[in-house]
Amino acid sequence: MNTPTLTDDHKTTSSEVGKPTKPLVVKYTTHLPPAWIKWVKREAVERDMKDYEVMQLALDTFRRSQQAA
Repeated sequence: MNTPTLTDDHKTTSSEVGKPTKPLVVKYTTHLPPAWIKWVKREAVERDMKDYEVMQLALDTFRRSQQAA
């Protein structure tokens, strides 16, 4: 069995082992018209994504278009 070598500086807890690292995100809420919410949810299902991933993609695209202008 391969056991990671730990130093006194860093101890890994059992809950951290094998846990994927994710970028730090901040939970944020905004208000959208019902038709937009329906569109986001539909796109998420059709693309096999989470609804927030659809929003991130849309905002990234918008941001890039604004920087190019």
